[in-house]
Amino acid sequence: MDDTRSFVIVGAGQAGRWLALTLRAEGFAGRIVWFGEEAHAPYDRPPLSKAVLKGEVPAAQLALIAPEAFAALQVDWRPGQRVTAIDRTAREVISATGERVRYDTLFLANGGHARMLPGLPPHPRVLSLRTYEDAQAIKQQIGAAQQVLVLGGGWIGLEVAASARQQGKAVTVLEAAPRLCIRTVPACISEHLQALHAAQGVTLRLGCAVEAVDASDRGVTVLLAGGERLSGDCLVVGIGLVANDALAREAGLATANGVLTDASGRTEDPAIYAVGDVANALRPDGQRLRIESWENAQRQAVAAAKAALGLAHDPAADGPPWFWSDQYEHNLQLLGQPLPTHGVIERQVPARGQRVFFFCDGPRVAAVAAVNAGRELKIARKWMQQDRFPDLEALADAGTDLNKLPLMPAAA
Repeated sequence: MDDTRSFVIVGAGQAGRWLALTLRAEGFAGRIVWFGEEAHAPYDRPPLSKAVLKGEVPAAQLALIAPEAFAALQVDWRPGQRVTAIDRTAREVISATGERVRYDTLFLANGGHARMLPGLPPHPRVLSLRTYEDAQAIKQQIGAAQQVLVLGGGWIGLEVAASARQQGKAVTVLEAAPRLCIRTVPACISEHLQALHAAQGVTLRLGCAVEAVDASDRGVTVLLAGGERLSGDCLVVGIGLVANDALAREAGLATANGVLTDASGRTEDPAIYAVGDVANALRPDGQRLRIESWENAQRQAVAAAKAALGLAHDPAADGPPWFWSDQYEHNLQLLGQPLPTHGVIERQVPARGQRVFFFCDGPRVAAVAAVNAGRELKIARKWMQQDRFPDLEALADAGTDLNKLPLMPAAA
């Protein structure tokens, strides 16, 4: 029998993609209405700050779903249409054109938007990165620039800095915190990133607060606390992401730095789920966490789609956070959440440019940061999944094959 239910997806990024794919893969044959605020079909965002800025990847190669596979999904695709309101009583979403679309289940996968400095007026030389159009505008500005200013020493800021430096531009990174990526990584990783960028000729200004920005057709001037002024041809602002939770909040749903959900993406309204960058999900340890990563968007979307179809909770959604960043010729991956209380064991293979940091909680590896060492991170992920670990002292010996170390169950 055909399914008469109607599912609505708001958001056409990684999370939206996996909602649609999973619903169909699990046998849902009903109506799927899919809203994308941008005019593009779903596309991959991580390359925007790297390959796209360097002109290495055409738009067609960013597609998250091949055209024939997209057609096979048989969705009611609504590109370039923004959902402006949710009528929970009528179970309808309302678009910017005033159209009302009914849902039996609604999935919010509408991500976030780039944070900007308060009161900063829009100007073509002051840019942020979130969309393909943003990347094209930054690419154009960098191409014409000699001096590029980057505000923010987090992942986006550092990836943009690396892309600009690889094109031969002078780059200055301004970061208010005392170290790079302070909100997401421990000091040892910040130190590695600082050394990496300094070696590439990037000027790093840490503990550097910005008071004002003045932009004109001639360039951009940044006023720092203390009165110093820095000039450049353009300024790229990378100071974080703000969850697009206003749509949910205005509909009466609970929000706090994102839409509050359970582990499967359910909100307090049983007919509404939230996944990806917009979701502040409950973790197995009882804490809430909003994770901005490609893999998390996929895992949450798969779990939410299965939950909406009445299937068992997908335990993959509870796995440790994982993300990666490519800067210059270096790949950095982080698995889990390093804490100040963790012991740190470092493993180095200088000839290969490899560094691995194991963050240990008693006999367990609780998190891993790997530089040019994806194999080692995959091995550690397997240990964590099995809750079985080697003698941790052996991890520092780069001559030891991690795959050959005997494993023991972690102590209770």
